Order: sequence, then C-alpha cells, then structure tokens
Amino acid sequence: MTTPASPAVGEDGLDRAGGSCLAQIRRLVLTGRLLPGQKVNQGEIAARLGVSRVPVREALAALRSEGLMESRANTGFTVVRPTVDDLVEIYLMRNLLESELLRSVDLATVDVELLERVNGEMARLDPVVSFDEYRLANERFHFAIFDRSPLRLVRREVGRLWTLSEFYRSIYIHGEGAHGRVIEDHASIIDAVRRRDHEALVAVSTEHRGETEISMSRVLGRRAGG
Repeated sequence: MTTPASPAVGEDGLDRAGGSCLAQIRRLVLTGRLLPGQKVNQGEIAARLGVSRVPVREALAALRSEGLMESRANTGFTVVRPTVDDLVEIYLMRNLLESELLRSVDLATVDVELLERVNGEMARLDPVVSFDEYRLANERFHFAIFDRSPLRLVRREVGRLWTLSEFYRSIYIHGEGAHGRVIEDHASIIDAVRRRDHEALVAVSTEHRGETEISMSRVLGRRAGG
C-alpha cells in the first residue's frame, strides 16, 4: 500500500496553495492595496483569492515572520506601520550583509548584458504607474549579482530584508521622484561589475542604499509629523 504524496513544501514552509496566497497577499501589502495599520479580513481575502481561510491564515503567519504583519490575541492580523527606527535597523543589516555578499561574488560570472537590459527596462517604466513591475525589475537587477554569491544563508536573509525594504520603498518611489537617481546608480554598479572591481561595487552599492534610506526616512518623518 502506497501513501499519498505530500504537497510540495517551499522554503517558507508552505505548500503550493499557501505559497501562492503568501505571494499574492504580500503583493497587496507592497502595492498599498492593504494599508499600514489596516486589519486584515481573512474571509474577504480568501474570497478574493478563491481559496479557503486555511492557506490565508498560514500566509498571514508567514508574513508576520517576515515583519509585514502583526497579530494580537482575539484581534487577528494587522498590516504593520512603517517607522523610521525600524527602517534604520533594516538598512544597518542590509549594509553589512549585502557588502559581504558582493565581496564573495565571482564578478566574471555575472551577466552584464542582463543587468543592462533590466536597467533599460526600468528606465522606460513609470515607477508610480507600474510600481509592481518596477520593483520586480529592481529586485531582478540586484539579485542577478547577489545570486552569484556562494553564501546561501546570507542570500536568504538578504531576501527577507528586501521584502521588508519594499514596504518602505513603495513610499519612497511614490513620494520622492527618485527614478533618475536609481537608473544612474545602477549604471555605476554595472560599470563596477564590468571592471570586476569588488571595492568599487561595494562602495557604489552602499551609497545607493544610503540615498534610498535617507529619502525614505524623510518621507516617513513627514508622515509621522502629520
């Protein structure tokens, strides 16, 4: 007698249905369809996604682990409110971990043509009108480099921090008109990769993150001040 095969489980510990819910609910948060401080109605989300409440509840628990949701007894799940203090800690960790990733990459294996193509796609996009497409292209650009690192666990943690960063970056892109700076910074990153200059790559990437962090902090500070 054979036992039924178990559903495939991903790195997030969710089966295929839960993983799909996780991706879709995360997108609702990152694109502002679920707002900071908003209580999540699990029934409405389940109906919207065409699933039962079970994978929705599992996905929300995973998003809590990622830092995008919070929950309290008898109140359910709520989208977290971004704070400047949290942003500073996220970027502190990103600066340390991403710098180590970049130093460990064999730059000769990075697809420079892919980087140029993705940056060209981003240059043609309106980051406000096409925010979801823009943020995915931006992630594809940077992880085309990160994924060449042999530091698997560090890559995974950087991926988690990027998810948290996207929560803040949506505010930055909509509020600061940073499009031109992003494209220029990416061009400098491509140049460093092409020259296989690790220290230049780390330096320009650190500056790139710093500009983003400062601008996002200003936006969050203004919002906190009313």
